[in-house]
Amino acid sequence: MRSIWKGLISFGLVNIPVALYPAVEDKQLHFHQLHKEDGGRIGHQQVCKVCGKSLEAEEIVRGYEYEKNSYVTLSDEDFDKFARAASRVIAIQEFVDASAIDPIYLDKTYYLGPDEAGKMPYALLAETLKRAKKVGVAKLVMRDKEYLALIRPAEQMLVLNIMHYPDEIRKPEGIGLPSSEVNLGKRELEMADLLVKSMSGEFQPTEFPDTYREELLAMIRAKAEGAEYEHKETKLQPTNVIDIVSRLKASIEKAEEQKKSRRAG
Repeated sequence: MRSIWKGLISFGLVNIPVALYPAVEDKQLHFHQLHKEDGGRIGHQQVCKVCGKSLEAEEIVRGYEYEKNSYVTLSDEDFDKFARAASRVIAIQEFVDASAIDPIYLDKTYYLGPDEAGKMPYALLAETLKRAKKVGVAKLVMRDKEYLALIRPAEQMLVLNIMHYPDEIRKPEGIGLPSSEVNLGKRELEMADLLVKSMSGEFQPTEFPDTYREELLAMIRAKAEGAEYEHKETKLQPTNVIDIVSRLKASIEKAEEQKKSRRAG
């Protein structure tokens, strides 16, 4: 696996040489835009809105709009000068309880691998975090941006999650949350508790394949072969207040049946 970044994890006076590796592979199906009439690929040109000229990559610079239609342009050299010192350090700011981080803050995931000379301090940090049930909150500069990051232990290694900054998290306003006036009956709560228990188990990621992508690929293969593909659509209706208990009871029975069939299989 090829690393996308190399530098140091820094905490206190300890500096550990590490490399950053992508932990997630994009499996999303990507489609091209085609001309409906003849099937030709559609090209995308970068056009100046002032002179109308089509531009090559070397003619384009990055600009920040500080006022309406007023820009400051920055070159690659400007970014290099600004980020050079910080771009090779993952600086841990503090250690916090792992349970204190709301998952809403977590974004992309990367593996942190040790440099040959840093294996011992790397292993020490991973084991110490595991024992203390702590994670490191850090900052790093990568690709012209400073990121907030989380460093956590996973088995014998360290994993880094890019985090959202607090001001990037939207407040849940105007989404129709239930008010305190909603009364939950004892019977409904008991049945819902039973349903959760009947559907509980050990998380096994391989049990949850991307069925949407698999079915989409099956349709694409069928079309490529000139065949028809029949998609079986399941229509779901919202559960209302009147029949929620009967729906919960039926759900519990179904969950128990599915558990028995899985055990038998």
